[in-house]
Amino acid sequence: MSNKFHLKQTGQMVVEMLLLLTVLFGVTLAISSYFRKEEIFVQLISGPWQNLSGMIQNGVWAPPAASMHNHPNHHSRHVSLKGTSAL
Repeated sequence: MSNKFHLKQTGQMVVEMLLLLTVLFGVTLAISSYFRKEEIFVQLISGPWQNLSGMIQNGVWAPPAASMHNHPNHHSRHVSLKGTSAL
């Protein structure tokens, strides 16, 4: 009798595991579709990347379009081609 009882418990455990697996799979699919729809990963990557891109291009922690005017090439320089005398 204990052997039949053990087999029934094993079958119940398998059924419960399959139900848990189905629920977890459904939750995972729902979360992944929500992340895709709301573009969560795109925001996580593109937001900080804008500031990093500005630092790489212009040397300022700001988006490239906003920090372009702070790049040294955009400063007005007064250059004298004549130079100074040695005396």
